[in-house]
Amino acid sequence: MPPTPNPDLFLARRAAAGHADAWAELIERYGRRIYNIAFQFAGNRAEAEDLTQEIFLRLYRNLDRYRGDVPLAGWTLRLSRNLCVDHYRRTRTERRAVVVSEEILKHQAGDSDPAARAERREKLRLIYGAIEEMPEPFAEVLMLRDLQGLTYADICTFLDLPEGTMKSRLRRARLDLMRRVDRQRRNLGDRTPKRDGAYR
Repeated sequence: MPPTPNPDLFLARRAAAGHADAWAELIERYGRRIYNIAFQFAGNRAEAEDLTQEIFLRLYRNLDRYRGDVPLAGWTLRLSRNLCVDHYRRTRTERRAVVVSEEILKHQAGDSDPAARAERREKLRLIYGAIEEMPEPFAEVLMLRDLQGLTYADICTFLDLPEGTMKSRLRRARLDLMRRVDRQRRNLGDRTPKRDGAYR
């Protein structure tokens, strides 16, 4: 019996060979996910779109190196990591100096009730402000898991970490985040009790 063809490898080979339909399928499969990650690292729509284009250009140039030994989704995430992290490092100092952009808050605050949306936006403002001050490894894992909602497997692939290391880092990052948000609340004079799980 012939071996079962690897659909990821077949798709990558066809896209690398210049088949437009295969490239379109790649973009349809992974475009939204990559854009969302790029947005998290870039912080605004224009830079996220530029970063996404850079990632897909890198993907196109490296598709012939894909061997099918890991899922194509994870391989694509890993390929995008350096571009995302490099961009984040270049712009982080600048972003610390400004108020969290309304674009980020709008992207994250999806509640239709105005009061709930306003409360969520203020909470996000505190969270993003705290994340910008955190060590990069903590900031990265929080953005990927708690703000972007990536699976543990995808985060391990993106950060090239064993699962145990990633989970330990995420726990420490969440504790650090809670301490920083609490400190920001005290500085703002906010004595309102937090609901359980608000920042978990």
